[in-house]
Amino acid sequence: MKTLKRKWARAVTILMVISIAFAVLPVLMYDVLDADSLVWGILGVTGATVGLIAMFVVRCVFLKCPSCGKGLARPYWKAGESHEQFCAKCGRPFIYDDEEDASKD
Repeated sequence: MKTLKRKWARAVTILMVISIAFAVLPVLMYDVLDADSLVWGILGVTGATVGLIAMFVVRCVFLKCPSCGKGLARPYWKAGESHEQFCAKCGRPFIYDDEEDASKD
């Protein structure tokens, strides 16, 4: 059985953090540093939007169900028993490449 790659789950998490950082950037520049340039607002909105789109694309392309190709796995940074999840479409478990249960089918 094919497994999902943990590196893509981590990439989704990193892209989410980058998007949040870009969303907070204009607030920091205007309120904390008193920068009066509109460039910071444009940079923040553009960066957050690009980050969210990239996150969505990576999740839809690399974290879909290996069995049916329709369900999407939630990204987790590392393996854990509490992270067990199943495809909503076919019911098969999502297994990442670093999990010990990968040998089970």
